[in-house]
Amino acid sequence: MKHRISVILPTYNRAGLIGETIDSLLAQTRKPDEILVIDDGSTDGTAGVLAGYDALTVVRTENQGKAAALNRALGMITGDLVWIVDDDDLLLPGACAALSAPLENDETLDFCAGRHIDFEVDPETGKKLTRDPGYMRSSSPDQIFPDLLEGCHIFQPGLMVKRRVYDTVGPFDQSLVRSQDYEMLLRIARSHRGLQLAETVFLHREHKGIRGTATTSFAASRNADTWAVYNRIIFTRLLDSLTDEEILARSDLDTLPKAVRSRVARVKRGCVLARQRMWPEAVAVWREAAGMHTSALSPLEREMLARSPNSPLGAPELLTSPQIRSEFLALSRMPVAGSEIAAVVRRAARWYVRAAVKSRDWRFAMNGARFLLGR
Repeated sequence: MKHRISVILPTYNRAGLIGETIDSLLAQTRKPDEILVIDDGSTDGTAGVLAGYDALTVVRTENQGKAAALNRALGMITGDLVWIVDDDDLLLPGACAALSAPLENDETLDFCAGRHIDFEVDPETGKKLTRDPGYMRSSSPDQIFPDLLEGCHIFQPGLMVKRRVYDTVGPFDQSLVRSQDYEMLLRIARSHRGLQLAETVFLHREHKGIRGTATTSFAASRNADTWAVYNRIIFTRLLDSLTDEEILARSDLDTLPKAVRSRVARVKRGCVLARQRMWPEAVAVWREAAGMHTSALSPLEREMLARSPNSPLGAPELLTSPQIRSEFLALSRMPVAGSEIAAVVRRAARWYVRAAVKSRDWRFAMNGARFLLGR
């Protein structure tokens, strides 16, 4: 059944980039039925760029941030399928067709996600330089939400959602200057059925432009730190409400002996906290896990723990905080599981020390060495 597709394109001061994004939308093999642009009070030449396109509906508002722009747009669109696109990324020509087809063919499917590739433009040659994304998982339907807890591997331009889903989960959180799309995606994936495609559908642009709103802007170099601040807000609210059955994929639960399921779920909670740079909370949860069952760690637990320090947000506090070093030392003195948890995380963090030595950041390298040696 053919569905009407609405594109929402929020923008703020992207005169130099948004034209390429619009061109990539207009080049789709499956044409969207409407493209609604919310100009969130741009003060550069964005309005002039938008005026050059007849295929757009443009609404200009006072600057209130991306979440407010999206909430306004959701009340205006007419489509059955919603595709939110960022103003600096490039959609591949088959993106709209790839994302919409599964939703049109399966009425029980609520959202469809594709993959992306990162790119930046060489300032001297103008050539696009591509690389693999910092965090990507190939998630089966039952793994999408548990994988999202460890990091956002589904970005808005690679996500198409049935309109009724947004009606169910409620508006974007306007208190979040950053990660508002991640928080919305977690709400959607927690309670709705989705599909992740193996297909790459867009190119995600890395650039040094200013982020945020007119009153809360920040430089691209502060991206990870800003994400960490707002992700802490999101996960402080979220994690306590999750059951073990939500935090672990059904396919993982089915492979675990019942006796250790609760411990594995606690280990996973700690991993989620660690990947959000909430290290004191992570170690506290791991200590709880270590006291729940005396058996050695399962392969699944080791695999999760090995990912814990390798977050796209980085892990500077892990290697530099005397408090966290002390808490890991206490963890390593616990029987069996506790010492194993500490050992696996320490091994996984070794590459940070090697990178520090390579860049001659001797202070960080020395702190990291103390952590690795348990001192």
